[in-house]
Amino acid sequence: MGVGPSTLAQTLLQHKRWSEGNLSIFLSKDCPFLFGHGKIKLRHQMGYCIHGLWATNSVPTLYYVIIPSLALLKGTPLFPEITSPWIAPFIYVFCVKNMYSLYEALSCGDTLKGWWNGQRMWLVKRITSYLYGVIDTLRKLLGLSKVTFAVSSKVSDEDVSKRYDQEIMEFGSSAPEYVIIATIALLNLVCLVGGFCQIMTSGWNLLFSIFSLQIILCVMLVISSIPFYEAMFLRKDKGCIPFSVTLPSIGFVVLVFLVEILAPIV
Repeated sequence: MGVGPSTLAQTLLQHKRWSEGNLSIFLSKDCPFLFGHGKIKLRHQMGYCIHGLWATNSVPTLYYVIIPSLALLKGTPLFPEITSPWIAPFIYVFCVKNMYSLYEALSCGDTLKGWWNGQRMWLVKRITSYLYGVIDTLRKLLGLSKVTFAVSSKVSDEDVSKRYDQEIMEFGSSAPEYVIIATIALLNLVCLVGGFCQIMTSGWNLLFSIFSLQIILCVMLVISSIPFYEAMFLRKDKGCIPFSVTLPSIGFVVLVFLVEILAPIV
């Protein structure tokens, strides 16, 4: 009998496989809108499409974890001012989405910590597993690669199991997914520090009213990335993020800033 994944790499591989398969079905003749036409109601077709479009969520998620933070560092506002009535839709969506997901988690017997960890994993899966799912699906449609089935390991050693029971994230390898995670975490940390430096030099009241949503978003990303900072710089066990991941992640962050200086994105 197999067991559930006990490391982050196993979890990401499993979700990459699921999201890739679901997207392949959505883009085939078995798409719920095509195969289900005239057989099930439209709302049911749309319900099935939620799973089929898992992978495509990676694109807007990547935008929201990169562009607003870079814009904060450069002093470019992307959202309405906090005093503007146009801020209402953004606050409404943010509050309702998080309040409902928290209520749903607590009503199912989860804890506040469990809900927060779930939000972190939701973000990690979207910027890694789902992104790879989109890329691999497009490569197969273009005939650049063949269909493969990646099997996730269901065996873990005693140290891994111990850290799993202690709710400590398990890294320990130089998987490319970890480079993405570490790069996003470091990028948001640098942008938050740089943004606060601008606010302190330019005036708290004015900039807080203009960049309030970008600051909140960046702060939440940094807080959710605390386990990644610990794995990169503080942890010494075998499950930490190896230096072979941290170093290229720092290099990518520097590269992003160089590109932003030479060819501004925001």
